[in-house]
Amino acid sequence: MKTRQDISEMTPNQLVSWFMIASYAYYRLGERVMEDPDFDFLVQRLKAEYDNADHYHKPYITEEHLRAGTGYDIQFPSIVKGAYNSYMRSKNEVSSE
Repeated sequence: MKTRQDISEMTPNQLVSWFMIASYAYYRLGERVMEDPDFDFLVQRLKAEYDNADHYHKPYITEEHLRAGTGYDIQFPSIVKGAYNSYMRSKNEVSSE
């Protein structure tokens, strides 16, 4: 799971990526890639860094998403689903070693 420490070290573009991945995992799959307080911290950081991000998924995240602290209604592109699956595979490989 991503932690507050991980989030504090993320670039603005990484914040966009992880907002998308975490929202997809939680709202579409009922899974978590971070605890709720850590997601809230990610949202706060993304609010502060939003103008510095130039990630191609940034347009999916509106001010309302950040204000509400949720990405429940985002139409997630396939690459986000793939990024989640890749993260989970790598996480499982590490834990099984």
